[in-house]
Amino acid sequence: MLGETNLELWGHGNLDERIHTLSDGSLAVLIGSPHGKVHLADKQDDLLVGKFEIPWDGRVIVLRISPDGKGWTMWNDWLGSIPVFHAEIGQGRVASTLEPVVVASAGYTPDDFFLPGMLSLLVNGHFLSDWTLYDGMKTIPPDSVMIWDEGSFRARSLVTVQPSQNRWETSWNDLVDEMYDLSYKAIADALQARPAWVVPLSAGLDSRLIAAVGADLGTDLQLYAWGERDSTDVVYSHKIAQTLGYPWKHFDLPGDFLVRYTPQWADMFGSSMHFHGMYQMSFLDLLDTEPDGPIATGFLGDMLSGASIGVMDKVHASPGSCQIFNDWYVDWNVKELNSLKMPVEDVCKMIASTIEGQINAVAGARFQKLIFLALWSRLRFFNIFQSTLCDYWRGVADPFMNREYARFALSLPRVALEDRRLLADVFRRYYGRLAVIPGTYAKEPFILTGKYLVKRRIVEHLPPPLHHGPFAGFDDVPLRMDIDSIQATGSDALWPLFDAWDQISEWLDVSLLDQAFQEIMRSKDDIRPLRKLQSIQTLAYRLLDAERVSL
Repeated sequence: MLGETNLELWGHGNLDERIHTLSDGSLAVLIGSPHGKVHLADKQDDLLVGKFEIPWDGRVIVLRISPDGKGWTMWNDWLGSIPVFHAEIGQGRVASTLEPVVVASAGYTPDDFFLPGMLSLLVNGHFLSDWTLYDGMKTIPPDSVMIWDEGSFRARSLVTVQPSQNRWETSWNDLVDEMYDLSYKAIADALQARPAWVVPLSAGLDSRLIAAVGADLGTDLQLYAWGERDSTDVVYSHKIAQTLGYPWKHFDLPGDFLVRYTPQWADMFGSSMHFHGMYQMSFLDLLDTEPDGPIATGFLGDMLSGASIGVMDKVHASPGSCQIFNDWYVDWNVKELNSLKMPVEDVCKMIASTIEGQINAVAGARFQKLIFLALWSRLRFFNIFQSTLCDYWRGVADPFMNREYARFALSLPRVALEDRRLLADVFRRYYGRLAVIPGTYAKEPFILTGKYLVKRRIVEHLPPPLHHGPFAGFDDVPLRMDIDSIQATGSDALWPLFDAWDQISEWLDVSLLDQAFQEIMRSKDDIRPLRKLQSIQTLAYRLLDAERVSL
C-alpha cells in the first residue's frame, strides 16, 4: 500500500549492519555481497542529496526508503548482477530479488504471458532488456538509479562502466603488465576480506586465475570439482590444484540430483530463466561437511577478457537476428518455433529490434557494443543464478565484478581480446606453471612443453579406450551431469515437463519435446536437446502452477 513499506530481508551474519537510518528518517539498506568492509553511515550525505554512487565493488544494490514510506530509490551495480523484479498491484507495488514473490503477489496467469519474452526464453534461454515472462512484471536495468514514487517508476542510466579507446595506442608489454596488475588487485581485494575461501575449480582460465592469486597471497583455499572423473574440467582442475599445492576434492553428484533439486530451484527462481543449475545445488549441499568459507566464483571473467567476440560478430553481422549467440547456444531455432501457436514471425522481429536497440544504446566500437550485449544478457543471467545459489548456501564473492578491471577490459583494442590473446600472454609471463596445463580455454595449452608434445603424439596413435591415466585430458570430454541424471531417473528428472504435457500442447507441438527427450535417453553427446527441454520446463512450471491455482 502507498504510505507503508514492508521490507523482508534474508542473509548471513548480522543483517543490522546492512541497515542504516539516515538523519531525515529515511532508511538505507545494503543488499548483496560487496567486497571489503561496508559502512552505510559513511555515505549518508551523498544519499541525502541524491549524488550517491555505489563505492563498493561486487554484487551490490543500495535501497533508500523515504521517511513516509511512499518512495523508493535504488542504485545497482554496473552489471545488474542482482535482479529486482517489480510490478504494480492495485494501488501499491511490489519489488523483490525473488521472482516467485512478485508473480504470486500480482496473481499472474498465462493470460498475462508476454509473447516476446516467452520467445526470447525459448530461443536464448533467458530474457532481454527489462522483459520477463509476464507483461506487467519488469526487471530493473543494469547500472542505473531507479525511483518509485506515488505515480510512476523511472530509471536513469548511470554509465559507471563504459567502453573507451584509452588503451588502443598502448604498447603490448604495458597492456600485459596492466592486465596482470588489475586482475591481481581485483581478486586480492575480494579474497582479503575473508581468511578462507571455497573455489569451484574448472579447467578454464578464470577460476585458475583466482586460485593462482590466492596462492600468491597465501590465502586458505579449498578447491573442488564435480562431474565425470574423465571430463576435461575434472582432469585439469586436479592438475592445477597439485601445481599450486592446494587441497583438491572431487564430488560425484548423485544420480537423482535433478529429481531432488529441480522443485527447489523453481521455488527460488521461478520463471526468471530456463531451468538450469541444479547441479550447483547438489554440489553446494555436498560441501556441508567441508571446511567453512564463502565461495569465490570466476564466471564473469571470460567475457571481459574477450571470449566469444568473433562468434557474436557473425551472429550480428547484420540486423535481424533474435539470437544473442550462435546456434550452439540456441535452445529453439526459428524454424522449430513455427510449431508454436503464436505469430512467431512478428514476435521475432520485435526481439531482433530490441537486440539491435541494446547494441546501439552503448557508445563505442561495434565489438565493444557486442561485449555489453553479452554481459547484459546471457552472462548477467548465468552470473545471477550461480552467485545467488552460492550466496544462499555459504556467501559469495565475484572478483571480476570490479569496475576498474571492467573499464580496462572495455578500453582494449580488439586484437587484445580476440581468442583472449592478452590474457594468454598474462599467463605466459606471470603464471607460467599454469600456462602449461591444458583446459577448456583452447585446443592447446598457452605454453607447449616437450612432455606435452610427446604425450600428444602418443595419444594420436592410441585408440580412445586407452585415453586415460597419464593420457587423460587429451580428448575434449565435456561435463554432462544433467544428462546422466535424466538417463538414470527418466522423465521425473524433467519435472514439471510431463506433468504439464496437456497444457503445453496448447502452445506447441509436444512431439518435438518427446523427440528431444528420446535423443537424451539414447546419447549424451549433444547437450542441445536438453536445452530445448530446460526452456520448456520454465513454461511448464507456470502453466502447471496456474492450473493448480485455478483448481
